[in-house]
Amino acid sequence: MAAEAGHPAAIRALWRLPGGTMREAWALDVEIAGGAWAGAHRLILMADCGAQILYSRLPREDELRVIAAMHASGVPSPRPYWCIPEGRPHGLPPGLLMERVEGETVARRLLADAAYAAVRPRLLEQMAEALARMHAVPAAALDGLPGPATGQAPVQFQLREVEAALRALGEPHPALELGLRWLGRRIPARERLVPVHGDYRLGNVAVDPADGLRAVLDWELTHLGDPGEDVGWACMRFWRSIDRPGAPALGSRERFRAAYAAAGGRRFDPEAAHYWDIFANVRWAVITLAQAFRHLSGRERSLELASIGRHCAEVEYELMRLLRER
Repeated sequence: MAAEAGHPAAIRALWRLPGGTMREAWALDVEIAGGAWAGAHRLILMADCGAQILYSRLPREDELRVIAAMHASGVPSPRPYWCIPEGRPHGLPPGLLMERVEGETVARRLLADAAYAAVRPRLLEQMAEALARMHAVPAAALDGLPGPATGQAPVQFQLREVEAALRALGEPHPALELGLRWLGRRIPARERLVPVHGDYRLGNVAVDPADGLRAVLDWELTHLGDPGEDVGWACMRFWRSIDRPGAPALGSRERFRAAYAAAGGRRFDPEAAHYWDIFANVRWAVITLAQAFRHLSGRERSLELASIGRHCAEVEYELMRLLRER
């Protein structure tokens, strides 16, 4: 850090944060002695841990560039600092350094805890507005991100990865095969490409109990694509409600889409909205399987990874319910 700041830097505190199946999160309190960065800094290091995932993550430098572009455009996001490369003598693992934004990220607490009762009614609109602002960032400002080939529909680029991941698991899942076939026969036309977060949902936002949404987190899956991908992902039942009698949900899919459009995002007709709902559930079901197989294969023994796999059946059930709607 001293090399990046150009002045001596000292780590005053360092501790591991809980959670995270893709990367380790480390909190740091850092003091920089002089220059433009002089003073105390509350940081977080998103450290690489070698996890194998369904999608290729952005290189650290590209993810930092995405965060910088979003931060500069007014999208609620952490202030970016620096990349920590391999082989530095300070002992920190390689990863990304950014501002440590205080706020709750655990979806179950955001949906059910009394501490967030006051902010819940407006959190859906805040998330929709942030997503519309994100999608308004010109794709040209993020040149070089992964995306569809020239003339290719964005969902074809994504479907290919999802199907390849399912085939690699070598396990029969007729509901997912049906979903993939349904999606492949109804490819939406290519429209303007936008920066797609790739995992926009409760769990990847930091929320303050008084002010609501403070920052969008975890930008490693950002790519160029159709805004419907993020909207459908955010609207999945899996993220919006904990399915417990009497427990509050964040809101309906229709309300989220209306708030997104009111904030300047695209308006989706019912058929397009339904398509992206189907896609989101197929993709998430395959991801749950891939996460569980990281544990079952013996590569990464983890109770958390194993538990994610149990959600596949409920997502397949939701997929079948959605397919029956049309």
